[in-house]
Amino acid sequence: MMEGKTRPTITEKVMDARRLAVAVLDRVFRTDGYADVILDAYLTEVDLSSRDRALASELVYGTLRWKKWLDYMLRHAYHKDWSEVPARVRLILEVGLYQILFLTRIPDHAAVNESVKAAFDEKGRAWGRVVNAVLRAIIRNPDLRTPPPVDENPVRAIAVRWSHPEWLVQRWIDTWGVERTLSLCRANNQRPRMGIRVNRMKGTKDDVLEAIRGCGLNAEPSDFLDAFFTLRKGGDLLRFPAFEDGLFSVQDESAGFVGKLMNPQRGERIIDLTAAPGGKAMHMAELAHDQLTIVAVDVHMNRVLKIRENQERLGLKSIHAVVADGRRFGGKAVDKVLVDAPCSGLGVIRKRGELRWRRKPGDIPKMVTIQKELLRSGAAMLQKDGILVYSTCTILPEENVAVANHFLQENPDFTVEKAHSFVDSRVVSPQGFVETWPDRHGMDGSFAVRFRRVV
Repeated sequence: MMEGKTRPTITEKVMDARRLAVAVLDRVFRTDGYADVILDAYLTEVDLSSRDRALASELVYGTLRWKKWLDYMLRHAYHKDWSEVPARVRLILEVGLYQILFLTRIPDHAAVNESVKAAFDEKGRAWGRVVNAVLRAIIRNPDLRTPPPVDENPVRAIAVRWSHPEWLVQRWIDTWGVERTLSLCRANNQRPRMGIRVNRMKGTKDDVLEAIRGCGLNAEPSDFLDAFFTLRKGGDLLRFPAFEDGLFSVQDESAGFVGKLMNPQRGERIIDLTAAPGGKAMHMAELAHDQLTIVAVDVHMNRVLKIRENQERLGLKSIHAVVADGRRFGGKAVDKVLVDAPCSGLGVIRKRGELRWRRKPGDIPKMVTIQKELLRSGAAMLQKDGILVYSTCTILPEENVAVANHFLQENPDFTVEKAHSFVDSRVVSPQGFVETWPDRHGMDGSFAVRFRRVV
């Protein structure tokens, strides 16, 4: 989960999709902002055709995913000190090279020419000439696209070629080995599919399918969850009338397993301790036909307002969103508690490319501390036979299995109820946990475990 997001103010004039992409990326790295929030703000205020809006989105997310690989080639093609290149010019080069390597529909000369113009307008004729020389050198010389050999230094080679931070590649190799790490990194660099969940309180799967296909998009039913679809080619779904009318929500399949693991029933009292923006709470309400009580907690007021906004759009009445710190929330004698914990987010870096560059090794212990505190808080609210579900959107064992095992050691009055009784066995580990993987299941990486209080 993410902390509160605020919409940035647009103060600069953006001429086209390419320059918009550079402006968004510049804002992301200068402010530690979220790419989706900043991109949406630009697209809202700048008049672009639907085709150029799609191109801008592709350039932002694609450049974020492949940044390290792009930089590696650019550094080798630029024969002077790379650190002397202005940050904005580096971004222009990255966006230009991304088009050359990955967008075959755009001619190389067009990508180069537009990049040169952008550099000229930003930093003058001299940097325009540099951009022209560097991009054309990579086009002419295939050797500049040769990655470092894996056998000499696997960590560096994988990190460069598949554009991941070296500390993370090292950690994955130590945990799973070289081949599995390669598999994960490749999967993380594929264009992600978008997931949607049908709101059966308002419409049927056929209603949503008709609305989606009417906008020129192809939706495929999930292989794992009945009310979910995936879109291989996304669109501006949040502006679809069917979305505004509450017929569906945007949610990855991996998140849907949490609601199924909670198994909400009519009449139950449930607390979602870290709820914003509310996707899992809404799913639980829909599963129980809105005939239960869900208290949705979040520490940020603006995110609680987002929960209420989504609830109103979906036409749900059973959710009560409140501002509070889940680590110190005082609910008592409830039937179930969901701890969808703040985490490193390293299971969703296909979609949130900035996370792979923002996260540091020192972040993980801090996350684990918060996760354990939230579990203690949730456990205190449950009487005998109460259910506690812990979930994350990361694949790091330190935040998943290790936290679950620590909770069991600290709380011998809880036991694990194996997930195969509630979800498809293909996403259940031998220990009975839900574990989804980008390379194995084609969805976000995630973890979830269902505990029952037995004393």
